[in-house]
Amino acid sequence: MELTHIAIIPDGNRRWAKKNKTSIKIAYNNAIDYKRTKKIIESARKEGAGFFSIWGFSTENWKRSAVEREAIFKTIFKAIESFEAHIEKDKYKFICIGRRDRIPKYLALKIKSLEEKTKEFDRITIILAIDYGGRDEIIRAIKKSKGVEVNEENFRHFLDTKDIPDPDIIIRTGGEKRLSGYMPFQSAYSEIYFINKLFPDFSSKDLKKIIKDFQERKRRFGE
Repeated sequence: MELTHIAIIPDGNRRWAKKNKTSIKIAYNNAIDYKRTKKIIESARKEGAGFFSIWGFSTENWKRSAVEREAIFKTIFKAIESFEAHIEKDKYKFICIGRRDRIPKYLALKIKSLEEKTKEFDRITIILAIDYGGRDEIIRAIKKSKGVEVNEENFRHFLDTKDIPDPDIIIRTGGEKRLSGYMPFQSAYSEIYFINKLFPDFSSKDLKKIIKDFQERKRRFGE
């Protein structure tokens, strides 16, 4: 079965910290470790995926404490720096979806810089969803489409993902069985995998098992 886009909802970082009796900062650092993350991305790429997206910060995450929010932002910044140091070798293209007007300026500038530096690369496209929520995305899209006669096809052009194919696979780690508003418009025919592993423990081997199962399925798209 053709595989184009894999998306991950990386849940369970706080529970991992509690389980391992360590700090949330260490949990986040383990979650975005460059070597581990690259193995996961490369597994996706080798199976034919041209797009790999991950949810870094949701619109609902603003409800968390200021200390934890800043820890998340700094973790994302550190992850970007790690990938930035290897862009000439990796040739990954990076783009960001979601809002940028509310996140720290230092992070918004870093994201913009990485997008600019990697815009000509095409080995695989990494999509970072930050300050992203599906309902928020749809509301913003409706505002953008004001004055336009909208149908399902042209509505896509107003979404953050206008140049990104819908996800074939959506994986949520951590055991929760919901998408929590991740790409609601785009996920109509996505194959959904809920796994019990907490995200810092999720590996390329886990991804390969999911891809193998996906390839054995028959997608009918309503037919």
